[in-house]
Amino acid sequence: MAKLDPSTYPLKTGKQIIFRNLAPEDAESFLQFRLQVPQDSTNTMQYVGMKFPTLEETAKRLETQLADRTTLNIGAFDSGKVVGYLNFRMPNPDHPWVQHLGQFGMMILKEYWGHGIGKRLLDLQELHAKSIGISRIEAMVRTKNDRGIKLYEHNGYKIEGTRRKAAKIDDDFCDEYFIAKILDDPKLSWKPPTLTTDRLILRPIELGDADSIFEYAKNPNVSKLTLWEPHSSTQDSLDYIKDYIFDYYSKGVPEPLGIALKNNPQKIIGTVGCFWTSKQAKAMELAYAVAENYWGQGLVAEASQAVMNYCFKEFALKRIQARCKVENEASARVMQKVGMIFEGTLKSAFFHRERFWDMHYYAKVSE
Repeated sequence: MAKLDPSTYPLKTGKQIIFRNLAPEDAESFLQFRLQVPQDSTNTMQYVGMKFPTLEETAKRLETQLADRTTLNIGAFDSGKVVGYLNFRMPNPDHPWVQHLGQFGMMILKEYWGHGIGKRLLDLQELHAKSIGISRIEAMVRTKNDRGIKLYEHNGYKIEGTRRKAAKIDDDFCDEYFIAKILDDPKLSWKPPTLTTDRLILRPIELGDADSIFEYAKNPNVSKLTLWEPHSSTQDSLDYIKDYIFDYYSKGVPEPLGIALKNNPQKIIGTVGCFWTSKQAKAMELAYAVAENYWGQGLVAEASQAVMNYCFKEFALKRIQARCKVENEASARVMQKVGMIFEGTLKSAFFHRERFWDMHYYAKVSE
């Protein structure tokens, strides 16, 4: 029985990539793929001049692995040609202490880097791992493999340690990171709830929202009076999601939710959320941003009110505060609309963009 249902993934170039189990009939294409990989990079264990199994041996090995319910060989195919590959296995499937543990290795032809194939392979691997009761997936990645490290970190893998001099390539010693992802960690699975208002859906941010966020976050007018800089690429937006938003989610903090119109819930037009300023004092801070096309429509106040209502109740808060640069009159009006009271101005509270900024502070306190 197949362990992976074939699926199609469209690249931005227009190509259609098919993901499915490698089968014996793929042996020739798979061998050609393995020959090409070391020509592209030294980031895998494949090397130029490496002796590979024969076509018959490769076909037999693929047949055996296909019959093993725990092992997974995913091929990414472009017009029948293998262009990407992930192998997942249990290192000691019969040992009672490590039956929760899986390991993997992944290779993609250089021509296909940066098109989302690696992420898709990792997603399919995770579905398979969960289906057979795996709760930890681990691998090794060279410390100089910046692209690979960023991909793994964006998909929830953590660096747990370093193997010094793990490989010697062209007389140069290379270190490797030991990376792992815990699949059943409740902190990794927490997401804030989806909230609705008259016009909006406020939902958890996903990695797939990077393009929508970049669309408005690249606009210097949006960030002109904020404490963050315009995003210069979609990668900046991905980093924001992974390093900032997902970090807060892992701590059980709703900072932020994505703002979307009810008639287009897939497209994020802004964000709104609250983060802790003092758990002991039961105090959080409200923060928000929205695309320029939606300014002046009351959407930020509508979204902020819903998030504040949720946080006051969910976290039994005493206080939610907000702040803005004195010049940011529009932001101040949002704070006033949601019932916050002006508490004062801190002079030269921030040094940002080569100057000092005065900050207005507002707050709402529960009865």
